[in-house]
Amino acid sequence: MREIFRRKYFISLSYMLIAIVGVVAWMNIPMEMAPDLRLPSVTVSYTWGSTSPEVMEQEITRRVESVATRLRNVERIRSVSNEGRSSVTITFEKGTPVEYRILELQEYLYGLRDEFPPQIRQPNINRSIPQELQEQETFMAWSISGDRSSRELYQFATQQIRLQLLGHEGLAEIDIQGAEDPALTVRFDTPLLERYGFNPEQILMQIRDRLNWRSSGFVEQSSTRLSMLIPPQFESVEEIRQMKITVPNSTRQIVLADIARVEIEDYPVKSLKRLNGKPALTMIFVRESGSDAMGLAETMRAEMERIAAALPDDITLQLERDSTEDLRAQFGDLQYQSAFSLLFVFVILLIFIRRFRAPFVILGSILFSLLMSLSILFFLDYTLNVLTLAGLTVALGMIIDNAVVVFEQLNPKLPPDREKRLDHIRSELPYTLVPVLGSTLTTVGIFIPLFFAMEELQLFLVPLAVALTLTLVSSVLIALSWIPYSLIWLVPGTIKKEERGLKKKLNRWLNALLLRTFYWRRKLRWAFYIGLIALFGIPLFAIDEPDWEETRWPEFTRTYFDNRSDIDPVIGGLTYKFFNETYFGTPWRGQQQERIFINIRTPQGTPMEEIDKMARDFETIALPYADAFDYFETDISEYFGARLFFYIKDDYLYRSEPYQYYSEAIYLATQIGNSAISVSGLDDGFSTGFGGGFSGQRITLRGFSYDELLLLAEDISARLKRNPRVQDVDIHAVGWGRNDMFQYVLNLDDETLTMKGLNRRELLEAIQLDVNPTNIRGQVEMNGERMYLVGSNQAQTGYEEDFLDRARRSGDNLFKISEVAQLTREQTMNQIIRENQSYSRSLAVDFLGPPRLASNYIESVLDEVPVPVGASIQYGGGFFSWGQSDQLDNYLLLLLLTVLSVWMIVSALLESWRDPLVVILAIPLSLIGVMMGALYHDINFDQGAIAGTLLAVGVVVNNSILLIHEKQRCRGLGIHGLRSWVQVYRNKMRTVMITSLTTMGGLLPLILFGSNEFWTDLAIVVIWGLGTSLTLILILMGIWERDSPES
Repeated sequence: MREIFRRKYFISLSYMLIAIVGVVAWMNIPMEMAPDLRLPSVTVSYTWGSTSPEVMEQEITRRVESVATRLRNVERIRSVSNEGRSSVTITFEKGTPVEYRILELQEYLYGLRDEFPPQIRQPNINRSIPQELQEQETFMAWSISGDRSSRELYQFATQQIRLQLLGHEGLAEIDIQGAEDPALTVRFDTPLLERYGFNPEQILMQIRDRLNWRSSGFVEQSSTRLSMLIPPQFESVEEIRQMKITVPNSTRQIVLADIARVEIEDYPVKSLKRLNGKPALTMIFVRESGSDAMGLAETMRAEMERIAAALPDDITLQLERDSTEDLRAQFGDLQYQSAFSLLFVFVILLIFIRRFRAPFVILGSILFSLLMSLSILFFLDYTLNVLTLAGLTVALGMIIDNAVVVFEQLNPKLPPDREKRLDHIRSELPYTLVPVLGSTLTTVGIFIPLFFAMEELQLFLVPLAVALTLTLVSSVLIALSWIPYSLIWLVPGTIKKEERGLKKKLNRWLNALLLRTFYWRRKLRWAFYIGLIALFGIPLFAIDEPDWEETRWPEFTRTYFDNRSDIDPVIGGLTYKFFNETYFGTPWRGQQQERIFINIRTPQGTPMEEIDKMARDFETIALPYADAFDYFETDISEYFGARLFFYIKDDYLYRSEPYQYYSEAIYLATQIGNSAISVSGLDDGFSTGFGGGFSGQRITLRGFSYDELLLLAEDISARLKRNPRVQDVDIHAVGWGRNDMFQYVLNLDDETLTMKGLNRRELLEAIQLDVNPTNIRGQVEMNGERMYLVGSNQAQTGYEEDFLDRARRSGDNLFKISEVAQLTREQTMNQIIRENQSYSRSLAVDFLGPPRLASNYIESVLDEVPVPVGASIQYGGGFFSWGQSDQLDNYLLLLLLTVLSVWMIVSALLESWRDPLVVILAIPLSLIGVMMGALYHDINFDQGAIAGTLLAVGVVVNNSILLIHEKQRCRGLGIHGLRSWVQVYRNKMRTVMITSLTTMGGLLPLILFGSNEFWTDLAIVVIWGLGTSLTLILILMGIWERDSPES
C-alpha cells in the first residue's frame, strides 16, 4: 500500500484518464426516456368489421390459439375477443429467442389464410412491453392534415416525409395510420337484382376474374418454357360500369351501371381522425433500440420544419407527441439544480471540516465515481434513461457516505510530513474497509433477490440495479484511492497544537454530560420504546378479517374485528394514516397543457355517419374561437363513439373565449339525446347518460366449455335472485367498462326451408348484401394498384320489419325471412377471455345490504351449486385485487430475501450474529420519516418516492454499520458500557451527521427549484427520512447498553 501511494504520477494520470473517458462517455452515451423493456411475449391482433365477440372467438381466436400451441417454449396463451377484434397474447419461457418464434408464427398464420373469411385482413404481430411504459413506447408522433382526401394525404406523407426521412440513422420506421386501403365498391340495386334474377355473387366473381392476372398456358421456345398471362381487362372505373351482363333466362344484355353504382372508395372504416376539423393522418416514428433518442428527436424536428415549409399551404403538420420532451426538461432542470447541490454540499462540508481544500477532496471523489460509472455503462451499451438515472441518484448518498467515512478516518491527526502521512494512512485505512464494504455490499445485496422476482419486475429493476451497483463499486475504488492520494499530495497537513487546559476541561465536561445523559436515557428506555411503537403503530389493520366458520382464530379476537374501524386509527399510528391517506402508484393524468375534453359514447350499432355528425357539431361551434386553441383533434370510432380534445393556448387561459366555448359545448351536449356525453376540463363539467354500476360483489367462473359456463351462470343467477335483496345479476360482466353488447341471432326453421325448396346456404347468399356491409370478395388490381373488391346494397336495411318482411328471390323461389326464420336480440359478453384455452366469465351481483351480509349469502348459494367437470367457481376480491395475489406474494418473498441477504452480509463483515440485528432494526427509523414526509407534502408514492426510500434506507444502514463497527472497535480496546458509547458518539457521530446533512443538502435544490415530480418526490422522501433517522439515531443508539462497573 505504501508503495502504491508513492507513485504520484501513476495515480494522477489514472484519474486524468478516468476524467477524459468519463466526459467522452457523457457526451456520447445515448439518452432515452425509457430503456428497451420488452417482455418475452407476442400479441397477434386481427380485425373483422363489427363481428360479435362470439363469432370472433369461434372463427378467428380459436384458430390462432391452435397454431400458437405448435410453437416451442410456450408458457401461457391468453386471448381476448371483442367486437370486431381478436387479440392473442403468447408468453414464452424465459430465455426463449422470441424473434425466431415470431418467424415461425408468421408461417403458421400464413397457412390460415384459406380458412379465414375473405374479409379478414393481415394480422398485426407486436412484442409486449410493461404497461407502465406503454405511453413511452411511441418515440414521436406527427399529424398531417388538410382539405384533401385521405388518399392524397397518404401520398404526401409517403413521398414527402417517409421516403425522405427513413435514411436517417436511428430511425427504424414511419408508420402512417388513418389511411385505409382503396376498395372497388359495387353498390347493387337489390330490387332490380331480385326482379330479373341476378346473382350478385356471380357478378362480383366476373369482376374479380377480369381484374386479376390469369394464366393462359405456356409456349416453348428452344429449351425455354414461357408462361402466358392475361392482364386485367379494365383500366378505369368507367370500363367496369360498362361491363355487359346477360339477363338470366334471356339473351338480352345490360351494363353493370344499370343495376349498380361502382366507385373507388376507402375500405369501410371503423374509425377516423380529424385535426382542426380537417381530415388527418397520424405518422408514428419508430426509433431503433439503443439509438440516441434526444439527438434523433432534434434531427426529426428540424427535418419536419424543413418539409413543412415546402408543403402546399392547405396542408399542415402538427407535432402530437414527443417522448423526449420530458427527458429534455429533466436534463435542463438537473443542470442548474446540480450546481446548487454542489454549492450546498460544499458549504456543509466547509462548516464541519473548516478547511477550504478538504471539501474539494470529497467532491472530487463524488465526481470521479460518477464519471467512472458512466464510462462502464457506456461500454456495456446501456443508455441514460429514467431507470439508470434513478440508479445513479440513489447511489449518490452512498457515494458521499463512502467518501466521508474514508476522509473522516484519515484526516484527523494527519501528519505534516509526507513520509509520516504514508505511515498514517497505512495504519488507518484498514479501519475504513468494514464500513465502506458494508455499505456497498448491503446495498448490492438488496438486489440479489431479483433473481427470484417476477419477469416484469426484473425488467424494471435490473437496469436500476446495474447502474447502482456499478456506481457503488466505482465509489469504493475511488474513495479508497483518491482520498488517500489527495490527503498525501494535495492537502496540507494539520499542525498539531498542544491542547490547552480549557479545552481539556471542556472535553471532560462533555464526556461527563454524555455519560449522565446516556445513564438517564437508559433509565427511561421503556418510555422511548413505547413512544416509538406508538409513533410507528401496530399494523393490525393489514390482517384480513377471517371467515369465522372455518377459521382457527380465537373467538375473543372477534371483538377487535367488530370494532376495528374505531381501534385501528388509535393503535395503527403513523403506519395506518400513511396507508389510508397515501395514493400508491401514479394516478391518471392528462397532458399538462390545459384542454377541454368532450367524450361522446353512443349505443351499440350507431352508424359512423351519426357519430361523425355529432362530433362535427362540436367542431362547428369551436370555429369562432379557433384563435384560443393551439389545435383541436377529433377521434371517432364505431367501438367507443367520439373523443374531442381542444388544447388551449396559455395566453387565453385568463380570457373569456375558452370559457365561452366551454359553456356552448355544455349547452349543445344537453340538446343531444340517446347518447352519453361528457364535457370536462374547465370549471365544473357536464355528464349525462353514462349511468351507474354494480356493487363490488363478483363471481368468476372458469371452464373449457363456453356453453357450459353460460348455463352455469344462468343457474347461479336464478338461485341468487330468490333473495329480494339481490336487485340484479349481470352474467355478462367483464371488467368495469360498458356492458351493453347485444347481437341478433337468426334461428332458421329447417322444415319450412325444405318445404320452400331452399337450403341454408342459398338463404344466406340471398341476405348477404343486407347483413354484411363489408362483403369483400378478395383483392383485385387496376392500373397497378391493389384494392379490395366490396359488394353492398345501395339502401342498407335500417329496420327489423324491412329485413324480415321484404320479398326475396333465390333462384325461382320467392320467400320472406319471417316465413323461414326467427330473429332474436340477445345480450352477450362484450369481451371473451380465454387463458390456456380455458374460458373466464364474471357475474356482477347488485346486493342491497352490508358487504358481510352479501358475502355470506353469496357463499351459501355457491355451496349448493353443482359445478360441471372441468369448471370452477371463484368468489372474493374486487377489481383492484385481480391478478395481484401472485404479485403481492412475490413482493413479500423479495422483502424477506432482502432482509435475509442484508443480515448475512453484515454478519459476515462484523463477525457477529447480534450486532447486525441493530443495523436492520435501524431501517424503521428512516421509514418513519418517509411516511411523515409523504403525508405532510401529500405526494403520490410512485417511482420517485420508492427510489428515495431506497436511498434513505441505504444511508441509514450505512450509518448504523459505521456506529456498530466503532462500537466493536471500542470493545476490542476494552472499553465497555456507557463509556464505549461516549467514544462512539465522539468519534463517529460527526461522520454520520456529515453524511446525512450533505445528502440532504445535495437534494434540497430538487425541492426548491424542481418542476419534475419524480425528482421532487425523491428529494422529499430522502430529506424527511434522513432527518428523522438522524434525530432518532442520536436519541436511541445504544439505549439498550447496560452500565459497566467502571462507569
